[in-house]
Amino acid sequence: MRYKIIDVYQKENIKRYIAKCLKPRSPQFIIIESPQTLCLNLDIIDVNPKTSVTTWATGEEIAMKILQQFDSFDKTYLSYSH
Repeated sequence: MRYKIIDVYQKENIKRYIAKCLKPRSPQFIIIESPQTLCLNLDIIDVNPKTSVTTWATGEEIAMKILQQFDSFDKTYLSYSH
């Protein structure tokens, strides 16, 4: 499934990214952690839901970890809970 990076926040010196699925499937959002810098509203990633392998839209693998998957989120909640 393809996801677009829509938000970023920092937790303990590590950047975490929120990505939204580009297709109307569940889960609609994921939170990921990556040592690579991702661009807000520009980068599109492919996530294989069975293997959790992630690649750029061009096919190159990305080192990242999916922390959470969910169908909706409240940005206000995220800013206070982390």
